[in-house]
Amino acid sequence: MFKADIEVEGPKQHQPSWEMDMISDLNRRDFLYRSAALSMGAALSGPTLAQSASITLRIITSTPKELYDSLCVDFMQKRPGVRVTVDTPSPDYDDLSLRVLRASISGDIPDIAFQGFNRIDLLASRGLAISMDPFMGSEGDLVSLGYQPSLLEMAKFNGKVFGLPFAISSPTLFYNLNLVERAGGNPDNLPTDWPEILDLARAIRRLGDGIMGLHYAYIGHSGAWTWMALVMSEGGEILTPDAKDIAFDSPQGLEALELFRQFGQAGQIEMSLDQTRQAFSAGKMGILGTANSYLRSAEKAAAGHFRIRAANLPLKSNAKLPVGGNAAMILTRDLDRQKVAWDFVKYMTGPEAQTKLVNTTGYIPANDIAVKKPELLGKFFAENTNAMLGVEQLPILTKWPGFPGENAIKITDLIRDHIQSVVTLRREPKAVLDDMVRGVRALLPRA
Repeated sequence: MFKADIEVEGPKQHQPSWEMDMISDLNRRDFLYRSAALSMGAALSGPTLAQSASITLRIITSTPKELYDSLCVDFMQKRPGVRVTVDTPSPDYDDLSLRVLRASISGDIPDIAFQGFNRIDLLASRGLAISMDPFMGSEGDLVSLGYQPSLLEMAKFNGKVFGLPFAISSPTLFYNLNLVERAGGNPDNLPTDWPEILDLARAIRRLGDGIMGLHYAYIGHSGAWTWMALVMSEGGEILTPDAKDIAFDSPQGLEALELFRQFGQAGQIEMSLDQTRQAFSAGKMGILGTANSYLRSAEKAAAGHFRIRAANLPLKSNAKLPVGGNAAMILTRDLDRQKVAWDFVKYMTGPEAQTKLVNTTGYIPANDIAVKKPELLGKFFAENTNAMLGVEQLPILTKWPGFPGENAIKITDLIRDHIQSVVTLRREPKAVLDDMVRGVRALLPRA
């Protein structure tokens, strides 16, 4: 059995832009780490692996590391002539994007990237990824293979598909039903609008003993995703239809910041994403707004201690939410490697791998066959209402907006900092929105 080789290179703490002076140090570390990794691989693998592996694919991912490791081993068992190495995962899609951009300059770009939906445009517009349309055309009827046209639309740039959806996530509210009940709420009739949710959060906080009422996570989620979810849930837009200007200078954009202020007033404190999830898992938080991919971890932590319910964000009529998660993008320019990469991407997005994805995480499967077949996930979803919520959310998910130009990551960093000033009650939402609009427009490409 082959084992996935995990590169020793660790993710960098990303800077708001990628300057050339970062490349020298990155290359030096890459060389030292990869030399060590190759030496270790040779010692462990022996001549049999070296002789049988005709092509080695290198992939770059975000977390969870164990999932990608396991799926790569599964693929290599099916394709003994292929070896797959997995770089140390990035903590988020912004860091992953920066690593790919740096690698493209240093000539060390991976073969495949599992890239956040909002950064597909960034890589495609720079010519760093190949269109999958020719490969898809050779497969015939993609729907019969489980691929949903609506999800493929979310991985398009200039009308061409540049990624196959792998892991789908959606903005979700997690409730600790034991705390809800202790605070006087009804676990079987949870609130459906923000005023009621905030009232419940305040009641939970009054339980004392260090219990937090609500935390709507915006730190740690890439691309200002949860902020976008609030704007869009109110019926607003982030960008104009041509994606050349902002569209959040609107009543919905202001309402999103007003909600962040109310979160702060209800007791939300500054915490990292890991800290918020640890607090919820420990039974010290009543309501957590985050990605549904957290579901399996939350359920495992809560088992035998408290009950969990996953619920939608309040949504205005006809409003949509930005899809989260990632798609597999092929970056290699070598034609032979592209063919093998396509086989790998098909496997990762196929029914078997998608079943393992769901059983390991709370992600929504991107393959429809996995959802419908009882022997795969059909029975699982029928028996798990929390997991089924994600599948039910698919019709309300739309493309995750990505800001255009080389300042895309700097823009979302700026937005996060502005949100922080509102949550911590240091500034008023209207003044922050005005500054946010000016700041983002100054960083957008000029016509």
